[in-house]
Amino acid sequence: MKKIIIKSALTTLGVVAGCAVFVFAVLSLGFPGTLCGWCEQLGNYGFAVKYASLYYSYTGDVADLARCADDSILAENDGYIIEYCTQLVDDEGFAQYCTVRDKEINDGISGDENFGGITFSYRHYIYGAVSAAEYRAGESDLAIGYAISSLNAGFDRTSFSAQTYSEKIEGFPVNNALGSLSLRVIENKDKTTGGKILKVLEGVSPDGDDEGMYLATLMVALGGL
Repeated sequence: MKKIIIKSALTTLGVVAGCAVFVFAVLSLGFPGTLCGWCEQLGNYGFAVKYASLYYSYTGDVADLARCADDSILAENDGYIIEYCTQLVDDEGFAQYCTVRDKEINDGISGDENFGGITFSYRHYIYGAVSAAEYRAGESDLAIGYAISSLNAGFDRTSFSAQTYSEKIEGFPVNNALGSLSLRVIENKDKTTGGKILKVLEGVSPDGDDEGMYLATLMVALGGL
């Protein structure tokens, strides 16, 4: 009798487990957006990225691709960041989406003294993230290329070479992607990459005193490496 009870219990447990797996599979395939949201709420952004990616494959919507990029950054996974942020900046709807996100975020922080009047740029946020990821991956030239592209949309990010670079950049907003990369290089005391960025910064024409001070501060720090 005892063996029969144990066998029955194990059979029931197996059926329950099988049903749970089936239900989870159905949810994963049929409702990836919902599962992505659950993972985000739990702080499991690594799993959230995969569900967001599956959901994006269904919709093709740039907002869903941006969710992949955002979750990749929160997951601190450089492989995901490079994959999804690159797809995002290359999407034809990226510029318009940046306008929408900037308005949403800047309207939310407007008047908040903690931000000191600083405005948020989703474009520089994404470019800064992928630039940093490439830099951590040992691809310093590509990292600089991405950062330049954030300021000069016409620049081919794969073409950067310190030996041949001679571009001019108009404007240098505070907290832009190239500035963020510069700070990482300064923190790492990376003289070689710092020298490459200095050459880029020499061709920048800032708009206004704040941008000029920001640029000058970075150049002094990079020059002192």
